[in-house]
Amino acid sequence: MTNPLAIGRAALHSAWMRDRLLRLARFCTVGLICLVLGLAILAGLHELAGVNYLVAFVIGFVVTSTAGYLLNARFTFSSSAVNSVGLIRYMTVNGIMLCANTLAMKLLVDGLHVWYLAAAILLAAVNAPVSFVGQWLFTYRTASRPPAVL
Repeated sequence: MTNPLAIGRAALHSAWMRDRLLRLARFCTVGLICLVLGLAILAGLHELAGVNYLVAFVIGFVVTSTAGYLLNARFTFSSSAVNSVGLIRYMTVNGIMLCANTLAMKLLVDGLHVWYLAAAILLAAVNAPVSFVGQWLFTYRTASRPPAVL
């Protein structure tokens, strides 16, 4: 005989997992939008304005971080408040990532001679899961927890 309580817990856990996967998909969609914007800023500043690729990378990162915060707060994490505290937390996570990414960008481009746009795309692919976890845990964490399994 099937235990109705066990079925109910499994359904709750399944719904919780679906919600997390949907959030990850939304986060990746926002990330893709920001990637395209960031690459346009990077290439535009470097190729058209002659700005050093690292300076252009930092400018693009700051612009896309701000756009990412606003989009993720509303679209991904359904945060009811977009405020300075949330922005500071988001930028703290992204500031740490910016430092690591700028160093990695320099190593990839100057050390390994990877084309700067390819390096930016590679870093974005590595950053997606790291950023998702960092933002979820630090910036948008809610009281939502997985259902207890007895």
